[in-house]
Amino acid sequence: MNMRWMKILLAAIMAVTIIGCSSNGSGSSENQEASGGTGGSAEPVEITFWRPQADEAEDQFYQEAVKAFNEAHEGKIVLKMETVTRGNSFAYEDKIYAAVASNTLPDVVALDGPNVANYAASGIIIPLDEYFTQEELDDFVPSIIQQGTYNGKFYAVGLNESSVVLFYNKKIMDEHGIVPPTEIDKAWTWDEWYDVMKRTADPDRGIFGTNMINDKGEWMTYAFEQFWISNGTDIVSEDGTKAEGYVNSEQGIEAANFLKKLADEKLFNIDPTPTEFEEGKAATKLGGTWNITGFEAYPDLEWGITYFPRSPKGQVTSPSGSWAVGISSNSKHVAEAVEVVKWLTNKENSARLAKATNVPASRKSAFESIPEYNELPMRVIKEQVTTVSHARPVTPAYPVLTQKFAEALIDIMVGADVKSSLDNVAKVYDQEYARNFAE
Repeated sequence: MNMRWMKILLAAIMAVTIIGCSSNGSGSSENQEASGGTGGSAEPVEITFWRPQADEAEDQFYQEAVKAFNEAHEGKIVLKMETVTRGNSFAYEDKIYAAVASNTLPDVVALDGPNVANYAASGIIIPLDEYFTQEELDDFVPSIIQQGTYNGKFYAVGLNESSVVLFYNKKIMDEHGIVPPTEIDKAWTWDEWYDVMKRTADPDRGIFGTNMINDKGEWMTYAFEQFWISNGTDIVSEDGTKAEGYVNSEQGIEAANFLKKLADEKLFNIDPTPTEFEEGKAATKLGGTWNITGFEAYPDLEWGITYFPRSPKGQVTSPSGSWAVGISSNSKHVAEAVEVVKWLTNKENSARLAKATNVPASRKSAFESIPEYNELPMRVIKEQVTTVSHARPVTPAYPVLTQKFAEALIDIMVGADVKSSLDNVAKVYDQEYARNFAE
Protein backbone atom coordinates (compact mmCIF):
# COMPACT_ATOMS: atom_id res chain seq x y z
CA MET A 1 0.00 0.00 0.00
CA ASN A 2 1.48 3.39 -0.94
CA MET A 3 1.87 6.27 1.52
CA ARG A 4 -1.03 8.24 0.06
CA TRP A 5 -3.50 5.46 0.87
CA MET A 6 -2.00 4.98 4.31
CA LYS A 7 -2.49 8.66 5.14
CA ILE A 8 -6.05 8.60 3.83
CA LEU A 9 -6.83 5.49 5.85
CA LEU A 10 -5.44 7.03 9.02
CA ALA A 11 -7.65 10.06 8.53
CA ALA A 12 -10.65 7.82 7.95
CA ILE A 13 -10.34 5.59 10.95
CA MET A 14 -9.58 8.44 13.32
CA ALA A 15 -12.30 10.80 12.06
CA VAL A 16 -15.39 8.62 12.22
CA THR A 17 -16.87 7.96 15.64
CA ILE A 18 -19.37 5.28 16.45
CA ILE A 19 -23.02 6.05 15.89
CA GLY A 20 -25.95 3.75 16.29
CA CYS A 21 -24.07 0.98 18.02
CA SER A 22 -22.45 0.24 21.35
CA SER A 23 -18.96 -0.73 20.21
CA ASN A 24 -17.35 2.10 22.16
CA GLY A 25 -17.05 0.58 25.59
CA SER A 26 -14.02 0.58 27.83
CA GLY A 27 -12.10 -2.20 29.49
CA SER A 28 -9.06 -4.34 28.92
CA SER A 29 -8.14 -6.17 25.73
CA GLU A 30 -9.44 -9.69 25.61
CA ASN A 31 -8.62 -12.73 23.55
CA GLN A 32 -11.46 -15.18 23.00
CA GLU A 33 -10.01 -18.50 21.94
CA ALA A 34 -11.56 -21.91 21.73
CA SER A 35 -10.14 -25.20 20.69
CA GLY A 36 -11.18 -26.42 17.32
CA GLY A 37 -10.35 -30.01 18.18
CA THR A 38 -8.30 -32.39 16.08
CA GLY A 39 -10.93 -34.50 14.38
CA GLY A 40 -8.33 -36.03 12.05
CA SER A 41 -4.76 -35.70 10.90
CA ALA A 42 -5.13 -32.22 9.41
CA GLU A 43 -4.97 -29.24 11.72
CA PRO A 44 -8.03 -26.96 11.66
CA VAL A 45 -7.67 -23.68 9.81
CA GLU A 46 -7.22 -20.76 12.19
CA ILE A 47 -9.18 -17.60 11.40
CA THR A 48 -8.41 -14.40 13.29
CA PHE A 49 -11.02 -11.73 13.98
CA TRP A 50 -10.58 -8.26 15.45
CA ARG A 51 -13.28 -6.02 16.84
CA PRO A 52 -13.52 -3.10 19.26
CA GLN A 53 -14.76 -3.72 22.77
CA ALA A 54 -18.41 -2.94 23.38
CA ASP A 55 -20.69 -2.94 26.39
CA GLU A 56 -21.18 -6.03 28.49
CA ALA A 57 -24.24 -7.34 26.64
CA GLU A 58 -22.66 -7.01 23.20
CA ASP A 59 -19.36 -8.51 24.35
CA GLN A 60 -21.26 -11.47 25.77
CA PHE A 61 -23.02 -11.96 22.45
CA TYR A 62 -19.71 -12.20 20.59
CA GLN A 63 -18.17 -14.57 23.11
CA GLU A 64 -21.13 -16.91 22.76
CA ALA A 65 -21.15 -16.59 18.95
CA VAL A 66 -17.45 -17.48 18.73
CA LYS A 67 -17.88 -20.43 21.07
CA ALA A 68 -20.84 -21.75 19.06
CA PHE A 69 -18.96 -21.30 15.79
CA ASN A 70 -15.98 -23.30 17.05
CA GLU A 71 -18.23 -26.07 18.33
CA ALA A 72 -20.07 -26.25 14.99
CA HIS A 73 -16.80 -26.29 12.99
CA GLU A 74 -14.71 -28.45 15.31
CA GLY A 75 -11.77 -30.01 13.55
CA LYS A 76 -12.17 -27.78 10.49
CA ILE A 77 -11.99 -24.13 11.54
CA VAL A 78 -11.02 -22.46 14.79
CA LEU A 79 -12.00 -18.83 15.21
CA LYS A 80 -9.83 -16.64 17.44
CA MET A 81 -11.31 -13.29 18.36
CA GLU A 82 -9.30 -10.40 19.71
CA THR A 83 -11.26 -7.65 21.42
CA VAL A 84 -9.50 -4.29 21.52
CA THR A 85 -10.20 -1.64 24.13
CA ARG A 86 -11.44 1.69 22.79
CA GLY A 87 -12.02 3.84 25.85
CA ASN A 88 -11.71 7.50 24.94
CA SER A 89 -8.78 6.89 22.62
CA PHE A 90 -8.24 5.37 19.20
CA ALA A 91 -6.70 2.09 20.35
CA TYR A 92 -8.66 -0.03 17.89
CA GLU A 93 -8.03 2.34 14.99
CA ASP A 94 -4.33 2.55 15.90
CA LYS A 95 -4.11 -1.23 15.83
CA ILE A 96 -5.77 -1.38 12.41
CA TYR A 97 -3.43 1.29 11.07
CA ALA A 98 -0.34 -0.50 12.37
CA ALA A 99 -1.52 -3.78 10.84
CA VAL A 100 -2.13 -2.09 7.49
CA ALA A 101 1.41 -0.73 7.53
CA SER A 102 2.91 -4.12 8.40
CA ASN A 103 0.53 -6.32 6.33
CA THR A 104 -0.55 -8.17 9.46
CA LEU A 105 -4.30 -7.61 9.41
CA PRO A 106 -6.52 -10.42 10.73
CA ASP A 107 -8.62 -12.54 8.40
CA VAL A 108 -11.86 -10.88 9.48
CA VAL A 109 -12.01 -7.25 10.55
CA ALA A 110 -14.82 -5.21 12.09
CA LEU A 111 -15.24 -1.73 10.66
CA ASP A 112 -17.65 1.14 11.10
CA GLY A 113 -20.09 1.55 8.24
CA PRO A 114 -18.88 4.91 6.89
CA ASN A 115 -15.36 3.50 6.55
CA VAL A 116 -16.32 0.74 4.09
CA ALA A 117 -15.58 2.82 0.99
CA ASN A 118 -12.19 3.92 2.29
CA TYR A 119 -11.19 0.39 3.28
CA ALA A 120 -12.36 -0.91 -0.10
CA ALA A 121 -10.69 1.82 -2.13
CA SER A 122 -7.40 1.28 -0.33
CA GLY A 123 -7.47 -2.49 -0.87
CA ILE A 124 -7.75 -3.42 2.80
CA ILE A 125 -10.86 -5.57 2.33
CA ILE A 126 -11.97 -7.75 -0.57
CA PRO A 127 -15.29 -7.95 -2.44
CA LEU A 128 -17.73 -10.57 -1.16
CA ASP A 129 -20.26 -10.72 -4.02
CA GLU A 130 -19.26 -14.19 -5.22
CA TYR A 131 -19.76 -15.66 -1.75
CA PHE A 132 -23.38 -14.58 -1.27
CA THR A 133 -26.39 -15.67 -3.28
CA GLN A 134 -28.91 -13.07 -4.37
CA GLU A 135 -31.38 -14.65 -1.97
CA GLU A 136 -28.97 -14.13 0.91
CA LEU A 137 -28.33 -10.52 -0.06
CA ASP A 138 -32.04 -9.83 -0.42
CA ASP A 139 -32.57 -10.84 3.21
CA PHE A 140 -30.52 -7.88 4.44
CA VAL A 141 -32.35 -4.60 4.89
CA PRO A 142 -31.60 -2.30 1.91
CA SER A 143 -29.46 0.16 3.88
CA ILE A 144 -27.05 -2.63 4.84
CA ILE A 145 -26.43 -3.38 1.16
CA GLN A 146 -26.06 0.35 0.45
CA GLN A 147 -23.58 0.79 3.28
CA GLY A 148 -21.50 -2.22 2.26
CA THR A 149 -21.32 -1.52 -1.47
CA TYR A 150 -18.57 0.50 -3.16
CA ASN A 151 -18.12 0.93 -6.92
CA GLY A 152 -20.75 -1.72 -7.55
CA LYS A 153 -19.17 -4.39 -5.35
CA PHE A 154 -20.26 -5.63 -1.94
CA TYR A 155 -17.46 -5.50 0.66
CA ALA A 156 -18.83 -5.60 4.20
CA VAL A 157 -21.79 -7.19 5.94
CA GLY A 158 -23.65 -5.32 8.65
CA LEU A 159 -23.82 -7.08 12.00
CA ASN A 160 -26.91 -5.11 12.94
CA GLU A 161 -28.56 -1.86 11.89
CA SER A 162 -29.40 1.41 13.58
CA SER A 163 -32.10 4.02 13.34
CA VAL A 164 -33.03 7.45 14.64
CA VAL A 165 -36.62 8.02 15.69
CA LEU A 166 -38.58 10.81 17.33
CA PHE A 167 -39.13 9.88 20.96
CA TYR A 168 -41.83 11.78 22.80
CA ASN A 169 -42.84 12.37 26.38
CA LYS A 170 -46.35 10.95 26.72
CA LYS A 171 -47.28 13.14 29.69
CA ILE A 172 -46.36 16.32 27.85
CA MET A 173 -48.17 15.19 24.70
CA ASP A 174 -51.30 14.40 26.72
CA GLU A 175 -51.06 17.74 28.50
CA HIS A 176 -51.29 19.51 25.13
CA GLY A 177 -53.74 17.12 23.46
CA ILE A 178 -51.17 15.98 20.88
CA VAL A 179 -51.43 12.52 19.31
CA PRO A 180 -48.19 11.54 17.50
CA PRO A 181 -48.49 9.57 14.22
CA THR A 182 -48.62 5.78 14.39
CA GLU A 183 -48.51 5.17 10.63
CA ILE A 184 -45.45 5.91 8.53
CA ASP A 185 -47.37 7.67 5.76
CA LYS A 186 -48.64 10.12 8.38
CA ALA A 187 -45.22 11.00 9.77
CA TRP A 188 -45.05 14.59 10.96
CA THR A 189 -43.80 17.07 8.40
CA TRP A 190 -41.18 19.59 9.51
CA ASP A 191 -43.93 22.17 9.84
CA GLU A 192 -46.09 19.87 11.98
CA TRP A 193 -43.12 18.98 14.19
CA TYR A 194 -42.31 22.69 14.48
CA ASP A 195 -45.87 23.36 15.66
CA VAL A 196 -45.53 20.58 18.26
CA MET A 197 -42.29 22.10 19.51
CA LYS A 198 -43.83 25.57 19.72
CA ARG A 199 -46.82 24.24 21.69
CA THR A 200 -44.81 22.15 24.12
CA ALA A 201 -41.79 24.36 24.77
CA ASP A 202 -42.10 26.00 28.18
CA PRO A 203 -39.14 28.20 29.15
CA ASP A 204 -40.63 28.91 32.56
CA ARG A 205 -40.47 25.19 33.37
CA GLY A 206 -37.19 24.67 31.56
CA ILE A 207 -38.80 22.47 28.87
CA PHE A 208 -37.54 22.56 25.28
CA GLY A 209 -39.60 21.51 22.29
CA THR A 210 -37.05 18.89 21.36
CA ASN A 211 -33.68 17.42 22.16
CA MET A 212 -31.63 16.54 19.10
CA ILE A 213 -27.94 17.20 19.73
CA ASN A 214 -25.93 14.93 21.98
CA ASP A 215 -22.71 14.83 19.99
CA LYS A 216 -21.03 17.50 17.91
CA GLY A 217 -19.09 15.02 15.78
CA GLU A 218 -20.35 12.14 13.66
CA TRP A 219 -23.89 12.49 14.99
CA MET A 220 -24.31 15.68 12.96
CA THR A 221 -23.89 13.84 9.66
CA TYR A 222 -25.51 10.60 10.76
CA ALA A 223 -28.73 12.29 11.91
CA PHE A 224 -29.05 15.51 9.96
CA GLU A 225 -28.11 14.35 6.45
CA GLN A 226 -31.64 12.94 6.39
CA PHE A 227 -33.10 16.45 6.25
CA TRP A 228 -31.35 16.86 2.90
CA ILE A 229 -32.51 13.43 1.66
CA SER A 230 -36.09 14.03 2.75
CA ASN A 231 -36.05 17.32 0.86
CA GLY A 232 -35.08 15.65 -2.41
CA THR A 233 -31.29 15.91 -2.45
CA ASP A 234 -28.24 14.69 -0.50
CA ILE A 235 -25.01 16.20 0.76
CA VAL A 236 -23.02 14.59 -2.09
CA SER A 237 -23.83 13.06 -5.46
CA GLU A 238 -24.91 9.42 -5.59
CA ASP A 239 -21.46 8.33 -6.77
CA GLY A 240 -19.80 10.38 -4.05
CA THR A 241 -17.67 12.42 -6.43
CA LYS A 242 -19.18 15.86 -5.88
CA ALA A 243 -20.75 17.98 -3.14
CA GLU A 244 -21.22 21.18 -5.14
CA GLY A 245 -24.89 21.47 -6.10
CA TYR A 246 -25.91 18.94 -3.45
CA VAL A 247 -25.04 19.99 0.09
CA ASN A 248 -25.47 23.63 -1.00
CA SER A 249 -28.37 23.08 -3.39
CA GLU A 250 -31.64 24.96 -3.03
CA GLN A 251 -33.13 21.97 -1.21
CA GLY A 252 -30.08 21.72 1.02
CA ILE A 253 -30.27 25.39 1.93
CA GLU A 254 -33.96 24.91 2.80
CA ALA A 255 -33.08 22.02 5.11
CA ALA A 256 -30.36 24.01 6.85
CA ASN A 257 -32.66 27.02 7.21
CA PHE A 258 -35.24 24.84 8.95
CA LEU A 259 -32.66 23.70 11.49
CA LYS A 260 -31.46 27.26 11.88
CA LYS A 261 -35.02 28.40 12.63
CA LEU A 262 -35.30 25.89 15.45
CA ALA A 263 -32.01 27.13 16.88
CA ASP A 264 -32.91 30.82 16.48
CA GLU A 265 -36.19 30.27 18.32
CA LYS A 266 -34.43 28.23 21.01
CA LEU A 267 -36.74 25.26 20.50
CA PHE A 268 -33.86 22.97 21.36
CA ASN A 269 -30.87 23.26 23.63
CA ILE A 270 -27.75 23.39 21.46
CA ASP A 271 -25.67 22.10 24.37
CA PRO A 272 -28.03 19.82 26.30
CA THR A 273 -27.29 17.66 29.29
CA PRO A 274 -27.05 13.95 28.39
CA THR A 275 -30.34 13.12 30.14
CA GLU A 276 -32.40 16.18 29.24
CA PHE A 277 -35.23 14.16 27.67
CA GLU A 278 -35.15 11.48 30.35
CA GLU A 279 -35.58 14.15 33.04
CA GLY A 280 -38.66 15.61 31.34
CA LYS A 281 -36.88 18.73 30.05
CA ALA A 282 -37.67 18.10 26.38
CA ALA A 283 -41.04 17.19 24.88
CA THR A 284 -39.49 15.20 22.03
CA LYS A 285 -36.08 13.73 21.27
CA LEU A 286 -34.49 12.99 17.93
CA GLY A 287 -32.40 10.06 19.13
CA GLY A 288 -31.03 6.64 18.37
CA THR A 289 -32.68 3.40 19.33
CA TRP A 290 -29.75 2.66 21.64
CA ASN A 291 -31.15 5.36 23.96
CA ILE A 292 -33.95 3.00 24.95
CA THR A 293 -31.75 1.04 27.34
CA GLY A 294 -31.00 4.21 29.29
CA PHE A 295 -34.69 5.03 29.69
CA GLU A 296 -34.99 2.14 32.14
CA ALA A 297 -33.17 4.20 34.76
CA TYR A 298 -36.01 6.77 34.75
CA PRO A 299 -39.18 5.03 35.96
CA ASP A 300 -41.19 8.26 35.88
CA LEU A 301 -40.50 8.73 32.18
CA GLU A 302 -43.42 7.66 30.00
CA TRP A 303 -42.14 7.61 26.44
CA GLY A 304 -43.32 6.70 22.98
CA ILE A 305 -41.85 6.57 19.49
CA THR A 306 -42.94 8.17 16.26
CA TYR A 307 -41.26 8.55 12.88
CA PHE A 308 -38.36 10.73 11.78
CA PRO A 309 -39.97 14.02 10.59
CA ARG A 310 -40.11 14.55 6.82
CA SER A 311 -39.93 17.52 4.51
CA PRO A 312 -43.38 18.92 3.62
CA LYS A 313 -42.59 18.28 -0.04
CA GLY A 314 -40.45 15.20 0.33
CA GLN A 315 -40.24 11.64 1.55
CA VAL A 316 -40.08 9.85 4.88
CA THR A 317 -36.53 8.76 5.60
CA SER A 318 -34.33 7.89 8.55
CA PRO A 319 -30.64 7.44 9.34
CA SER A 320 -28.97 4.06 9.40
CA GLY A 321 -25.55 2.50 9.66
CA SER A 322 -23.57 0.44 12.11
CA TRP A 323 -20.59 -1.85 12.42
CA ALA A 324 -19.89 -4.44 9.76
CA VAL A 325 -17.43 -7.25 9.11
CA GLY A 326 -15.24 -7.73 6.08
CA ILE A 327 -12.42 -10.00 4.97
CA SER A 328 -8.97 -8.48 4.78
CA SER A 329 -6.77 -8.74 1.71
CA ASN A 330 -4.13 -10.32 3.98
CA SER A 331 -6.27 -13.42 4.57
CA LYS A 332 -4.85 -16.67 3.22
CA HIS A 333 -8.01 -18.59 4.08
CA VAL A 334 -10.80 -16.68 2.37
CA ALA A 335 -13.25 -19.60 2.16
CA GLU A 336 -13.03 -20.18 5.90
CA ALA A 337 -13.21 -16.44 6.62
CA VAL A 338 -16.42 -16.32 4.58
CA GLU A 339 -17.85 -19.00 6.86
CA VAL A 340 -17.11 -16.75 9.84
CA VAL A 341 -18.69 -13.68 8.26
CA LYS A 342 -21.80 -15.63 7.32
CA TRP A 343 -22.06 -17.12 10.79
CA LEU A 344 -21.76 -13.80 12.60
CA THR A 345 -24.39 -12.20 10.37
CA ASN A 346 -26.85 -15.06 9.96
CA LYS A 347 -30.53 -14.81 10.84
CA GLU A 348 -30.13 -16.23 14.34
CA ASN A 349 -27.20 -14.06 15.34
CA SER A 350 -28.77 -10.98 13.82
CA ALA A 351 -31.80 -11.53 16.06
CA ARG A 352 -29.70 -12.32 19.13
CA LEU A 353 -27.58 -9.19 18.74
CA ALA A 354 -30.69 -7.05 18.25
CA LYS A 355 -32.24 -8.42 21.45
CA ALA A 356 -29.02 -7.85 23.39
CA THR A 357 -28.48 -4.24 22.34
CA ASN A 358 -31.87 -2.65 21.53
CA VAL A 359 -30.49 -1.98 18.06
CA PRO A 360 -32.50 -3.34 15.10
CA ALA A 361 -31.51 -6.44 13.16
CA SER A 362 -29.70 -6.26 9.84
CA ARG A 363 -31.68 -9.18 8.36
CA LYS A 364 -35.35 -8.95 7.50
CA SER A 365 -35.94 -12.56 8.52
CA ALA A 366 -34.46 -11.93 11.97
CA PHE A 367 -37.46 -9.80 12.90
CA GLU A 368 -39.60 -12.95 12.74
CA SER A 369 -38.19 -14.02 16.10
CA ILE A 370 -38.42 -10.56 17.72
CA PRO A 371 -42.19 -10.11 18.12
CA GLU A 372 -41.89 -6.80 20.01
CA TYR A 373 -41.04 -5.16 16.68
CA ASN A 374 -44.53 -5.96 15.43
CA GLU A 375 -46.19 -3.68 17.99
CA LEU A 376 -45.81 -0.05 18.99
CA PRO A 377 -43.51 1.53 19.91
CA MET A 378 -40.84 -0.77 18.40
CA ARG A 379 -42.83 -1.23 15.18
CA VAL A 380 -41.78 2.28 14.16
CA ILE A 381 -38.13 1.21 14.21
CA LYS A 382 -38.78 -1.88 12.12
CA GLU A 383 -40.77 0.08 9.54
CA GLN A 384 -38.03 2.67 9.17
CA VAL A 385 -35.20 0.14 8.96
CA THR A 386 -36.91 -2.13 6.45
CA THR A 387 -38.45 0.50 4.17
CA VAL A 388 -37.00 4.04 4.28
CA SER A 389 -33.54 4.05 5.88
CA HIS A 390 -30.54 5.59 4.13
CA ALA A 391 -26.90 4.92 4.93
CA ARG A 392 -24.39 7.73 5.07
CA PRO A 393 -22.62 8.60 1.80
CA VAL A 394 -20.42 5.80 0.49
CA THR A 395 -17.27 7.67 -0.45
CA PRO A 396 -13.59 7.19 0.38
CA ALA A 397 -13.45 10.93 1.18
CA TYR A 398 -16.11 10.56 3.87
CA PRO A 399 -13.84 11.69 6.76
CA VAL A 400 -13.46 15.15 5.21
CA LEU A 401 -17.15 15.32 4.32
CA THR A 402 -18.42 14.47 7.80
CA GLN A 403 -15.98 16.79 9.54
CA LYS A 404 -16.83 19.80 7.38
CA PHE A 405 -20.56 19.12 7.35
CA ALA A 406 -20.65 18.85 11.15
CA GLU A 407 -18.68 22.06 11.54
CA ALA A 408 -20.99 23.89 9.12
CA LEU A 409 -24.16 22.76 10.92
CA ILE A 410 -22.87 23.86 14.30
CA ASP A 411 -21.83 27.20 12.84
CA ILE A 412 -25.26 27.63 11.24
CA MET A 413 -27.04 26.80 14.47
CA VAL A 414 -25.11 29.49 16.31
CA GLY A 415 -25.74 32.14 13.68
CA ALA A 416 -23.46 31.67 10.66
CA ASP A 417 -24.74 32.36 7.14
CA VAL A 418 -26.33 29.24 5.70
CA LYS A 419 -25.25 29.49 2.08
CA SER A 420 -21.64 30.47 2.68
CA SER A 421 -21.26 27.70 5.29
CA LEU A 422 -22.59 25.06 2.91
CA ASP A 423 -20.61 26.47 -0.01
CA ASN A 424 -17.46 25.93 2.03
CA VAL A 425 -18.38 22.29 2.67
CA ALA A 426 -18.81 21.73 -1.05
CA LYS A 427 -15.55 23.47 -1.91
CA VAL A 428 -13.39 21.61 0.61
CA TYR A 429 -14.92 18.22 -0.16
CA ASP A 430 -14.65 18.58 -3.93
CA GLN A 431 -11.02 19.62 -3.63
CA GLU A 432 -10.27 16.63 -1.40
CA TYR A 433 -11.99 14.19 -3.75
CA ALA A 434 -10.27 15.60 -6.83
CA ARG A 435 -6.87 15.55 -5.15
CA ASN A 436 -6.97 12.00 -3.79
CA PHE A 437 -9.65 9.97 -5.53
CA ALA A 438 -10.49 11.26 -9.01
CA GLU A 439 -9.20 8.96 -11.72
